Amino acid sequence: MEIRFAILGPTAVLVDGRLNEEWGALKLRALLGALLARPGSSLPSTELVDWIWGAGDELPNDPTQALYLYASRIRRFLKKSGTDVDIFVDNRNFRLDVDPLSIDYFQFREQLHRARVEARRGEHHRALDLITDAFRMWRQQPLADAAGDSADAWRRRVTKNVLLPAYDTLFAQQLAVGEADAVITRLDELDVDHRSHLALVKRRLQALYALSRHDEATEEFLAVHKALRVDFDDIGARDLREFHDGLQENKPTAAPRVVAARRPNQLPPPLLKLVGHENLLAWLDSVTTTPCLVVVDGPGGVGKTARVVHWAHSRLDRFPDGVLFADLHGFSDSPTVDAAAVVDQFLEALGGVPDRVPDRGRRAARLQAQLNGRQVLVVLDNAGHTDQVRPLLPLLSSSVVIVTSRSHLSGLAVRHAPHRFTVKPLDTDQSVRLLSEHIGPRATTQPRELRDLTDRCGGLPLGLATLANYIAIRPLTSLTDFVDQLNELTLLDLGAIGDGANHGLRAVFGQSVRALAPEAQRLFRLLGAHPGPDFGVGVAAALLDAEPRHARLVLDALVEAHLLEQQGPLGRFKFHDLVKEYAVGLMMSADEHHDAESRVLSYYFRSAENADKAVFPTQARVRTDPAFATHHVAEFTDEVSARLWCLTEMANLMAVIHSFSTRGHGEMRVQLAQLVNLAGQPLLRHGAFPEVLALLQAGYAAVAHEESSIEPQADALQAIATLHLLRRNFAEAEHYAHLAHIKYRLIEDEVGIAACLHTTARIMVETGNTLMGIDSHERALRVVRRTGETGLEITFLYRAAEAYQKAAEYGKAAAYYREALSLARDLGDTTAEGRVLTLLGSLSFDKEQTAEARDFLYEGLRLLERAHDLGTAAMACHGLARVELEFGRVREAVEYGRQALRLSRRAFDPKVEGDSLETLAEALQRRGHRDAAIEAYEQARDIFDDLDPDRARETRRLLNILVTRTVDLPSVRTDTDVQQQRVNPHGR
Repeated sequence: MEIRFAILGPTAVLVDGRLNEEWGALKLRALLGALLARPGSSLPSTELVDWIWGAGDELPNDPTQALYLYASRIRRFLKKSGTDVDIFVDNRNFRLDVDPLSIDYFQFREQLHRARVEARRGEHHRALDLITDAFRMWRQQPLADAAGDSADAWRRRVTKNVLLPAYDTLFAQQLAVGEADAVITRLDELDVDHRSHLALVKRRLQALYALSRHDEATEEFLAVHKALRVDFDDIGARDLREFHDGLQENKPTAAPRVVAARRPNQLPPPLLKLVGHENLLAWLDSVTTTPCLVVVDGPGGVGKTARVVHWAHSRLDRFPDGVLFADLHGFSDSPTVDAAAVVDQFLEALGGVPDRVPDRGRRAARLQAQLNGRQVLVVLDNAGHTDQVRPLLPLLSSSVVIVTSRSHLSGLAVRHAPHRFTVKPLDTDQSVRLLSEHIGPRATTQPRELRDLTDRCGGLPLGLATLANYIAIRPLTSLTDFVDQLNELTLLDLGAIGDGANHGLRAVFGQSVRALAPEAQRLFRLLGAHPGPDFGVGVAAALLDAEPRHARLVLDALVEAHLLEQQGPLGRFKFHDLVKEYAVGLMMSADEHHDAESRVLSYYFRSAENADKAVFPTQARVRTDPAFATHHVAEFTDEVSARLWCLTEMANLMAVIHSFSTRGHGEMRVQLAQLVNLAGQPLLRHGAFPEVLALLQAGYAAVAHEESSIEPQADALQAIATLHLLRRNFAEAEHYAHLAHIKYRLIEDEVGIAACLHTTARIMVETGNTLMGIDSHERALRVVRRTGETGLEITFLYRAAEAYQKAAEYGKAAAYYREALSLARDLGDTTAEGRVLTLLGSLSFDKEQTAEARDFLYEGLRLLERAHDLGTAAMACHGLARVELEFGRVREAVEYGRQALRLSRRAFDPKVEGDSLETLAEALQRRGHRDAAIEAYEQARDIFDDLDPDRARETRRLLNILVTRTVDLPSVRTDTDVQQQRVNPHGR
């Protein structure tokens, strides 16, 4: 087959009958080379970065976007050159669908395979011709254009697993046809330390003896033998000595004696029905063309062994010298199988008699000699840990070795660089198909129940097989009955019934857990008390009462054992649903379960308190229980990290509140309600109003019926009232504020009473009852000043100032604003300072002091951006839009108007959103963008229809004018215009 692509050197493409190495820029050649090295495989952009850019390269600002651009250019070149090969990009994954045999590297491996077949037939001249032709494809260093770490790792694997074994085959054929001098010449030219590759050392010794250079051969042997002993490779040293001794005994022929061996097949029978993981089978085809180490890992019950055995049965022709299989019982109730037992088992399968060689080391060397030069597949199944496998690997280096394990076997990566594939659970469609094939016609008549049943199995083939067997032996029962039964029992219960009790999911998970160290077993058990969808290192540290660094190591052990999943950030972990169910059932006692839940709640409670302090350093604190533990909790150095923690843990906070409040933990309910208030306020900064409202309602429900919990009830009600006020749901806000006020009066809580008065005052002002609102603001100020809560006083001052500003009492408003600003600066509260500066800008604009307004608004926006206060930042941007429009800077007004619109929508503030749309419409109209202005007015009209009917009528009037006739662009307003606008504050 003609070579169309080449990666054994710079990446080349066949153009006009020749391979062109200069068809594109370096990074384009590197990208195409990386995809050609893994044809048909999807490579994520993050992995491709490690192929293409080296340590000294400067990465683009957006590497993924750069890869998209490179792929587009490569695609155009391939199309232009008449190549029907395309690069597919899907969700940041890149794939090149191409026949591997059109690539020189894979043709090289195919020709090498053909040469070895001819050699086994005794056709050494034919074999030598084939392999010589194959080596002509090898131009330079493979993937010469790719400079990244992944490319370097690939080159090392190719050198170790393909190139050096290929040289071994070449030298064997040269020796067989009497070209010993060519072997020495080629070995001297090799740019590798052939002494590190024992097979090449043997070929050199053979060649030296064939050329009667006995002394030189002995000197070479002694040097390599000494180096092996220094490296503690006793097996290699012993093997080399035996080989050299054989050469000395047979100097005339200089050929080692090979013992005839059987062609074993130790594979267990294949399963008849397998669904899914076709990509694993194709991947095994691509990586096992030469001797290599493959690790197939995954959680217990996911079907690793079944799929490897199925693949091996279907590929027996690729391993003409047999298949060796050993179950190492690494995760089993039976004793584990050590390396020595595996050696004896394999020797016996190959026709040897292990008992004749009493020394273990010599038996190991005999196995290595038996396998050398033969095409054998070795499957080491169910490995428990790295040390169970590592002693065998040097003996099996000439074979394809596949290891299956529930552990990642990360320890093998350092010295052996295995190919690795993690088997994931089946998706829903695959699970439905597998269950359908087992249970027959009932699957087609009840599709909804079938899907419900498969969902209970979480994609684990063992769970599906357990359920299928349970259903199959009850042929007259409808699937609906099984669904109802699983609402009472669990799949783990079904798997523990009858003959499958030792093989079901509960047994499989139990074997995995028992293989862990005691501390990892304990953490696995305690994590069952965590109710949320995922968790961080901090929760594990709290459960273990250990430092986070140590907790991470224990979590890593659970990930290594596939008992936890880690699909996103390094610090986040989650259970498979069935594994979580098993962990919950391991809790030793009710006291242990209660203690674990208390630690989980303590972690989230104190962490949320720290987040609240970081975001609102000067605000009055929610009253918390001093008995709660304060160690092993999240701590924050700045406001941004605190808010990010709250966002990340939102689902867990909801789960903790819902779960623990319904389990009879009466002493926890007060803390649950407080937890809501602590976590909710930082979340509001991100505009998470619906989520915070759900949190608040859950927190109130936790304490609503506790007569001794009036204070947390009032806190929750007041928080709900404030949230409804922010959403401009005034009726609901007034209702909840009234309920909170009643409860605060029952316990004579002046801070709470002041907060309720303040909320009520804001409702009055917002609904047009400004004078009564001012009176309520003054009452709230008097109460809060008695409490000494300076943080609250700042808020009360600027809210009262807003009311005075709305009543056109500008002097009183300015005095309160400046008092609030002074207090905020004294306390170092940048958020409050930014808000007050924004409001001062609004006041200055109303007083026609436009330049001063712009200064206030610029400074306020700078502080608010730092604090990520979206709602007030939207107000500042809207104010700046109005200021720029006043100065006639229409383009800048449009920019600020659009920014105000974006922020107000993120902050769920419809009032500022409507104001921003009106100002933006006016600016767009001045710029001549009539259609865009009409659209902005229409959106503002729809908002004000719900909020303010008077504003809606005025907006509709302006919209009708703009739609029905051409409106002259207004000029910069004059003092007279400003005076007229005082009468109509909306400028209409």
